[in-house]
Amino acid sequence: APDGVVLIAEPMLGTRGSEPVAAAYFGFYLMAMGQGRPRSPETIERMLRDAGFTATKRFRTTAPLLARVITARA
Repeated sequence: APDGVVLIAEPMLGTRGSEPVAAAYFGFYLMAMGQGRPRSPETIERMLRDAGFTATKRFRTTAPLLARVITARA
């Protein structure tokens, strides 16, 4: 809808401080999901822009290894 907002909350590559465990975490997470691949916030923002969304914004979370949050406007 015009003026709509999309919210993406998921684990993302490049989470500072998680580098030692990120590869193992993503390996198990994606194995459990049966598909997918880890993406960085920059990649997700680029995908949103390519799909016509604007005004991307990142939010801090209390558990960034488990989920980071990005919003964008339609």
